[in-house]
Amino acid sequence: TSTPTTHGNGDTLIEAAMEAAKAQGGNVTRMNIRDMEIRPCRACYGCAKTGVCVQKDDFLELLSAIHSADGIVAEAPVYYNCMAAQALLAINRLCCTFACKSYQIGPKKKVAVMLTCTGSEPEEMKRHVKNILTLPSINRAITAYRTDVFTDCVSKTSCLEREDYLSSARAHSDDLIGWSCFF
Repeated sequence: TSTPTTHGNGDTLIEAAMEAAKAQGGNVTRMNIRDMEIRPCRACYGCAKTGVCVQKDDFLELLSAIHSADGIVAEAPVYYNCMAAQALLAINRLCCTFACKSYQIGPKKKVAVMLTCTGSEPEEMKRHVKNILTLPSINRAITAYRTDVFTDCVSKTSCLEREDYLSSARAHSDDLIGWSCFF
């Protein structure tokens, strides 16, 4: 999860999806980007030859988990009509997937994205996600993706208080038995 708020809406949704995946026999790993040291991409293209970022931080651990996963459920809060900085840091570091022409991104996988916000337009937020996930360097590793936008997250516990939000989060695991990475 990339939410900076511990025990908030993002955690609530990820936990609901994880519980449902575990109930279906999924092998689940959780990675909290908020607890990782991930520095911004420096656009140095040091990764162009090897596909490995020259920065020594926790991004390589995250990238390794992404590669080995059968499916990914990502969560991000939306601030000022844009995904939170923690999520964007991880996304921007995916530069290595296109800078290195021989880069192998791992097995194809399904991706689910859950965004929490207080009033952003859901279709606009889905378009932002689509613009990221359909980049050729990323899209070549995705078989399908789904984006849900949870609006009206006006307090830290809004999602916990909404059974429809929890049900939607649980539904992310319905067709993905065997998922192995949540973040």
